[in-house]
Amino acid sequence: MRSLPSQPPRPISKASGGLFASTLALASVLLVLAGCASVPDATTTAPIDPASLASAQTLKGEAGAWPEQAWWQGFNDPQLNGLMDEAFANSPDMLAAGARLKKAQSFSNQVKAAMEPDASFNASIQETKQSLNMGFPPAFKDFLLDGYHPSTRITVEANYDLDLWGKSKAAVKGAAGQQKAAELEAVVVRQNLGVAIARAYVELNHLYETRDFLADLKHGADIKLELYQARADRHLEPQDTVLRARDEQAQVAGRIAAVDGAIAAQGHLIAALVGAGPDRALTLTRPNLAPADAFALPDDVHANLLGRRPDVLAARLRVEAQGQNIKYTQADYYPDVKLSAYFGLQAIGIPNLTNSGSDIGGIGPAFSLPLFHQKRLDAAYRSAEADYDLAVADYDTALTHALQDVADAANGTRTTLGQVTAAQARRDGAQDGYQLSSARFQRGLATKMDVLTAHANVVTADSALSDLKAQAYNDRISFIAALGGGYAPN
Repeated sequence: MRSLPSQPPRPISKASGGLFASTLALASVLLVLAGCASVPDATTTAPIDPASLASAQTLKGEAGAWPEQAWWQGFNDPQLNGLMDEAFANSPDMLAAGARLKKAQSFSNQVKAAMEPDASFNASIQETKQSLNMGFPPAFKDFLLDGYHPSTRITVEANYDLDLWGKSKAAVKGAAGQQKAAELEAVVVRQNLGVAIARAYVELNHLYETRDFLADLKHGADIKLELYQARADRHLEPQDTVLRARDEQAQVAGRIAAVDGAIAAQGHLIAALVGAGPDRALTLTRPNLAPADAFALPDDVHANLLGRRPDVLAARLRVEAQGQNIKYTQADYYPDVKLSAYFGLQAIGIPNLTNSGSDIGGIGPAFSLPLFHQKRLDAAYRSAEADYDLAVADYDTALTHALQDVADAANGTRTTLGQVTAAQARRDGAQDGYQLSSARFQRGLATKMDVLTAHANVVTADSALSDLKAQAYNDRISFIAALGGGYAPN
């Protein structure tokens, strides 16, 4: 049998009961006052539903494959591969994207840390003097210290936000969404840089081919001028024919000089894209690209395209993050409740800190509620809604442009393929004509001028075919970029 206590239980102190009652009363008052500031009705715009954008007929699967992450290796040019590696390591665009990602990560970590209990150690020592004219009775003044004395205080303080309305949780989710969006936007920067370098490299290859064709034309113009000059010297050709031939030769020479300048400028562009100085262009050799194979749409393009477009995914995350920002702003309409506590020592004089009775402490809730701030809260809430609508507009734009990019790339590939077929037929015809003229010349049935003219037709056809092949390379790059540039979500 349990023995009865020798003394009655210790009653709850009036101070403790008063604190509890006061807390309940204060909380009740704050909840009533919270009703004075009402949250406005939502006026945001919903994002476009991808299923509502009809594209199944345009984007039909063609048994194609999704591009690889290192898609440029398909051009089988080691120099191009090296330029890509150099750009991803040194380009200012990549450095800027990394800095933006680092900033987003730091902000996300900062917001997460704000949800944790806040604790601090504080210590102070001051020479203080108590006023003797504060209404104390004369007899009590004898107990007051006269003059300056070292007042010492050491405390550990802690605060914790209860987050009753989910404000901190919304901030964490929003910051996490912004961080993930920044990660995806860094992928977009990398893809755009790779596309820019590949296009510049294709153009450099095209310029070298153009120079070859112009060199052939220049050689023919030189021979033509010699023939006309020889005939004019024998009075078999008027002098104006020689002048026209010399002008033709000069025009071709001028075009060669222009292409040489364009090759140098293209090298400077590539050097800048990889984050190097213009001298880097001096080390570039002539490109050696593998033929541009035809690219086909994957069978699951309609179902999985948006999940492979990092720009669309990033825009969607921005929308979700701004949605959390609305929740964060909405929580400002309600009371902010925190728990605060401190414990420590306080005494006059450092040696007295360790004496009995020097301990101090306090614990209890703290409430905060803005009063008469309806207009300010409404303005902040509407501003958050506007940010959300802007994010929705960006997402809708990215979504529709993604579908357009694929449709345009597929259409461009088919169109260029048909043009290449026609240009190849014209080139074959020009080659047949040149061979026929050469054979007729060997039999004395055609002049040297006829052969030179037929050869010029071949060179012109080759140049037109080269233009279309360069377009085919660019179509392939556009196709790869439209399909997400090799991005595959985890």
